[in-house]
Parts: sequence; C-alpha cells; structure tokens
Amino acid sequence: MIAKLRIVAIASTLLLTAFAANAAEPGARLKSANCNVPDYPRGWQDEDLQGTVRLAVLVGADGSVQDAKVIESSGHRALDKASLRAGATCKFGATPKDSDRSSVWATVQYKWVMN
Repeated sequence: MIAKLRIVAIASTLLLTAFAANAAEPGARLKSANCNVPDYPRGWQDEDLQGTVRLAVLVGADGSVQDAKVIESSGHRALDKASLRAGATCKFGATPKDSDRSSVWATVQYKWVMN
C-alpha cells in the first residue's frame, strides 16, 4: 500500500507555465522556474481529490515569489491551499542587473491527477 501511495504522490503532476503579465513589458518572458511538487496526503486519495489550480505569483527581480493568489480554483480547498504553499516556494531566474523590471506577475498551474 505504501508503494501505491508514493506512485499517487508522484502522479500528482506539476505543470508549470510562467509568463510576464506586466503592462510595461507585455511580451516579456520570465526564465523558467523551479517549483516544489506538493505532497498528496493519503486521505486525499480516499476522497478522490483531483483538479487544476492556477495561481498568480508576483515574482521579484531576484526571482523569488513575493505574493501568490488563486486565480482558478480546483474546487477543492485542500488542493488550492497545497498549491499556494508550493507556489510560494517557486524560484524563477533572476532579472539581469541592467533591467528596469522590479517585479512581475506570472501564472503557475498545478494539475492534480491520480493515475
């Protein structure tokens, strides 16, 4: 049973998309991000919790997340909260020192799937 739970936790797939959403730099792109994959507790398997959560994250010039909020809920509060916790730990590539960008909003998406 433990091996199966590990597979389910790994199958809780993280899909990440990041793009600048700043009016001053409409075509700008952020460097890719490293984000933690949220845990999928045993109890969620019994409840068959699945869904997609989209977050808006405010990325500072150093690449760290300064703020995060749910912009599209999975319909499950537990998945939304776990996604917020993981999204807050994302680390994007830092902005070049010659750039005038201080911070920018990006989108991070977590897709929770049980296989």
